[in-house]
Amino acid sequence: MTRYPRTGTQPETLVKILITVIEKTPAGGASMDDLLDAYAEINDHRPSVRTIYRLIRRLNLFFDPLSYGEKPEPGEVNLPVEEANETVKGEKTICSSRRNHKTYYTIRNKKNVPSTGDATMLVLSMYPQLRGTMKSSIEAAMHSIFRNSLSGLSTFAGILSELEHVVYVSGAFPANPMKSDVMIRKILLAIKEKKRVRISYLRTYDGTVTERQVEPHGLLCRLNNWYLTGRCTMQNQRRVFLLLNIQNLTVLENSSYSMPPGFSLKETYQDVWGTWTEDDCGEMETVRLEVCAGPAERFRRNLFHESQQVRELSDGRLEVSYRLNGAQEMISWLMSWGDAVIVLEPTWLREQLLDRLQEIMNCYRQK
Repeated sequence: MTRYPRTGTQPETLVKILITVIEKTPAGGASMDDLLDAYAEINDHRPSVRTIYRLIRRLNLFFDPLSYGEKPEPGEVNLPVEEANETVKGEKTICSSRRNHKTYYTIRNKKNVPSTGDATMLVLSMYPQLRGTMKSSIEAAMHSIFRNSLSGLSTFAGILSELEHVVYVSGAFPANPMKSDVMIRKILLAIKEKKRVRISYLRTYDGTVTERQVEPHGLLCRLNNWYLTGRCTMQNQRRVFLLLNIQNLTVLENSSYSMPPGFSLKETYQDVWGTWTEDDCGEMETVRLEVCAGPAERFRRNLFHESQQVRELSDGRLEVSYRLNGAQEMISWLMSWGDAVIVLEPTWLREQLLDRLQEIMNCYRQK
């Protein structure tokens, strides 16, 4: 008997297949070749077509256990004989269709998703507008969701045990990553049900913990940090809250709100560098940087903003340009690169960066 590797429980492979289908859906769907390539990116080899079929089946069953049909067990339900003999079917989240002698897979656009997949599907629906620099964080959230959902499977537990012997990750991560995972699920539930949330929020500039009520509009991910954006009822304005600074979040069950007419998370933030909350963040402008060799490789491999364009210079250097609003929010990020990144334009950004560096130098001279 032919034995196939039990790779379907690996969260990385499932996530990669799922995200590939999501990315390809607007263009008509993911072909079998797309899915074979996606599998190979994780596992370093192309699988059999049957393996992809099994992965698609596992994903559909994850979102709806009845997606492939199931007959009620004898005595399980009180139905007439003719109905009890019929197969009960759910809905497939990943659907297939034939075009030009090829099969394409797409995500079904459903309003109502089974409860086990509510949070997951809401995260997935945000993915196309949060790709780019946010892609790694979306995938990390998906890994967490799949880890929680599959942790009871002995095969998956064995994989985790083996990984712990050879993989060690330290630093540059939240001290309590599950806190954000739980919080994200609560926020997504509040958005779906149009309920307010109450948060205890730490203001980092003075260390004060403030109590807020927020009408959540969405979740942002910028440079691997998650943010809640929404209308703060205390200030009656849209604000952005770093999830790591939210000490407590509660969904207010007896509350309700309406989204601003025509509000689009993508349109509001796609051209902004950071998490700008003012209505006017200035005109669109071009920011040009010169990146030295070495760090330039990170710009070749990572998209820090969807408008990013790179041009090769001599000696391995790069010229990197962005077209965006709110470039003032780039200052802290630019400073983190030290002398590896030089601002070529605009002039005002160069001057503000120099002023900030001068302030830091003066602070050290006074100590």
